[in-house]
Amino acid sequence: GGVGKTTLAKLVYNDWRVVEFFDLKAWVCVSNEFDLVRITKTILKAIDSGTSDHNDLNLLQHKLEERLTRKKFLLVLDDVW
Repeated sequence: GGVGKTTLAKLVYNDWRVVEFFDLKAWVCVSNEFDLVRITKTILKAIDSGTSDHNDLNLLQHKLEERLTRKKFLLVLDDVW
């Protein structure tokens, strides 16, 4: 750690060419505790103004699939160990 990977990724993520190229973008900080429900909810919140109160992973993943189908998207998973 500490070599500037996140800083570089943020520069790319916020670059105007990336903003124009992708339909959707999401930045998720994964951290040490890998919680797939939390990660999926965070992605959904980043790409959709509505939030989900569901904790059913299958339902959340189906909703995510619907939002991402036929879209160009950039997903950054930061702080993955």
